[in-house]
Amino acid sequence: MTASLTCRRTASLEAGSVYAWETAEGATGNILIDPEGSVARPCTPQGTAIGDMLLDKGNGNVENPDPDPKLRRAFLTVVSAIFQEWERQGQPPEKVTRTYW
Repeated sequence: MTASLTCRRTASLEAGSVYAWETAEGATGNILIDPEGSVARPCTPQGTAIGDMLLDKGNGNVENPDPDPKLRRAFLTVVSAIFQEWERQGQPPEKVTRTYW
């Protein structure tokens, strides 16, 4: 089984970068990553945080994980792909695409 993920930066705000994401399976969402590239949270397309779930790259833990396992997994996959590309480029990426098997 192959899965794919596409993220694109849709806004740069004082609070950080907003990324819209979608999977080939039809799941979608938005992620806000702080300006330092260390904390990610689910958000609205306008960058307003949704819920209490967040990932702090410094300690590698998801805090206040959402009870929905599909949402948690998608969040971790998206954030991981964006953080990896940010480290590779040294700046917030404009677009990230990943394919998984």
